Amino acid sequence: MKFLLKLVLAGGVVSSVAAAPNIDVENTLARVDSVNLENSIASELNGSYEITNPYAEAAEKPYTIAAKTAAPLANRVSCGGRTWTHGEYLGRTGDDQPVWVRLQDNRIYLNWNGRVPDNIWILFHLKEGTFPVNDANSRLIETCVNPVDPSTNPVNLLGTNGSGQITCNNVVMPNGERLGIFRGPTGNTYQFIKYVNGLLRVMIKQGENDDRTENYQMGLLIETIQGKDGSELDQKWRGVLTPDMVNGCFWPTTPKVATPLPDNNCASGPTISNITNISQTALSLAFSASGVSSLKWRIKSNGNEVRSGTTNDLGGATSVNLSYQSLAPGNYTLEIEGNNCSSAVNSRAFTIEQPVVTVPDCQNGPSVTGINAITPSSATVNFGGDNLRVFSWRILQGSYAVASGKTGTLTSNSANLTFNYLQNGNYTFELRAEDCKASGAATRDFTVSATDTRATCTRGPNLQSIVSSGETTLQFRFDGENVFAIDWKIKQNGNVIRQNRVAPQNNTPVINYNTLPTGAYTLEIQGGSCKSTASLDAFGVNVALPIYISNFEGKAVEKGVELTWNVVAEQDGKEFEILRYDDRMQNEAVLGKVSLTDQRTGRYSFLDENPLTGTNYYQLKQIDIDGTFTKSKIVAVKTDVLTGTVVSPNPASDYVNVQFSSRSASTSDVTIYNIAGQPVSTSTIRISAGKNAHRINVKKLGGGHYFMKINHGGEGTKLRFIKAE
Repeated sequence: MKFLLKLVLAGGVVSSVAAAPNIDVENTLARVDSVNLENSIASELNGSYEITNPYAEAAEKPYTIAAKTAAPLANRVSCGGRTWTHGEYLGRTGDDQPVWVRLQDNRIYLNWNGRVPDNIWILFHLKEGTFPVNDANSRLIETCVNPVDPSTNPVNLLGTNGSGQITCNNVVMPNGERLGIFRGPTGNTYQFIKYVNGLLRVMIKQGENDDRTENYQMGLLIETIQGKDGSELDQKWRGVLTPDMVNGCFWPTTPKVATPLPDNNCASGPTISNITNISQTALSLAFSASGVSSLKWRIKSNGNEVRSGTTNDLGGATSVNLSYQSLAPGNYTLEIEGNNCSSAVNSRAFTIEQPVVTVPDCQNGPSVTGINAITPSSATVNFGGDNLRVFSWRILQGSYAVASGKTGTLTSNSANLTFNYLQNGNYTFELRAEDCKASGAATRDFTVSATDTRATCTRGPNLQSIVSSGETTLQFRFDGENVFAIDWKIKQNGNVIRQNRVAPQNNTPVINYNTLPTGAYTLEIQGGSCKSTASLDAFGVNVALPIYISNFEGKAVEKGVELTWNVVAEQDGKEFEILRYDDRMQNEAVLGKVSLTDQRTGRYSFLDENPLTGTNYYQLKQIDIDGTFTKSKIVAVKTDVLTGTVVSPNPASDYVNVQFSSRSASTSDVTIYNIAGQPVSTSTIRISAGKNAHRINVKKLGGGHYFMKINHGGEGTKLRFIKAE
């Protein structure tokens, strides 16, 4: 039989093998018990093949050895006391991307809008709160859900050769072979190929004396491929092993396998019989079915799912009331299927009609009875009106609305309102009823008098450009960090005519306002949740500005501060004046002028060769040929005392050369720190204004990573270098 097996496997291909017509072989086979024979062959083939014995039928019939047909994998599994169903909708993450269950090889993965995420803890951040943050759900997710691994790779890179070795992208990966060395601040980490239960893993040894054989960690391998901090692959693997091979072949963890559950098909149905009592928030469903005790349901609009859920146990009933978040009037499709059992999807179209609303007269109101707890950005408004529960409001400064909004449904005659930050002064609060009819608005005067206790914004918000503008809406782009609210103002001739607050969800928020008449305006933004300086840009409504610019930016360069901007369009434009303010946004200075070129549109620049120390604020004054002008947004540029720093050679042996440019002259300390942050050397250098070159002796330092800090002009420049062994 060993001879027979060798014939079968000689070419690495399993095929039908004909019994030789030699009498000795035939007699030999006749004496072998057929069951033991099949078991023997199956054992040799690791149980992955099915052997058919032909001798019960005809001696001339060939032996057949074929791959076994794999048992179908379950569509439902059990893990952590929960049933997981393939394709089960779990919810949406904060960026509105849907998450479903993906079952593969009886393992649980997440399908995050078409991809398997490495971060399984996105389940804690679903809008629907499917998995509340608690210890039980933490254990459930950690025990059951798998991160991305080679089995979920879009392209299968794994294979085997005829010698039982694993291949990756057709490259043999010998068990136990070293891949390379990661050189980190705490020492060297050696990385090896290791077969673990048939899976390709990365085993590491941390240092020469590490004798562990089951320490698996693949997080350093890609950095080793990239040569970070002197790390390197062994010669054999250089130019061969790639990051795609690492992610597509090596398993980050031991996969977690769930318990498959048998498919439970519904006896019949469910099939929708009727949809009645349809409103924007609910409907009644009647259906026919057998063996269906609960339903999954989805509402779709133009093929897109807009609402979904599951029912409780219906106890044999075939009708149920479904409720959901409000939907706009229109045409929809309801889909249902079994929840306690598997079934086909059944659907039926329905329509939500435009509701007929009768607005009653307001009773005993509306009136503003008091305004309390006043701060620059909030107030509590007490109002009169027996049936008034929703109202719109404005805050007026003179005749201009500087803030506005609308309440949700109120449960008392008091409303806590928040608005954009108001400067100290006198204002008028205006209330207009929305859910009952009144002859006019109710008003009350109030005063803001408070100390600004907001913290300073980390960075920004700085207005970069106006993306689009119109009579009632505008979109702008800003730069900032930890800016959770922005106060905006629209000005004309220096007067605020629209004002409110926006909570940005990205760096291009949209603001809405009451209709603006044709004309030129200025948008001004500043921090709402934190304090910042104002940043502004011009725009027009149904009118062309003399010069329309975009991408006004500034950056510190070796020779000073370079300002650049693009002229997108112009009409009778003449030139730009470049204005600079000090770090307190005061003391306006005209640095120079830039005329429009013959081409008119295109890129323009200006170099401030003598910027102020610290932060400089720049603005463009865009001047028309008739003398009229608009001003651009303000950009902030921080100038460093030292610029253009270069350290060489790196790695160094006896010394390092440090080259840089300085805006001022003085004596400076140079301190060298080891990787632990401990000072190991200190010296003094003389810095002159302009370009500098200094040689620092490092001969006595031991081999390793170091940081050099030059203290000059109130700044500390940290430079990194390596001292060779």
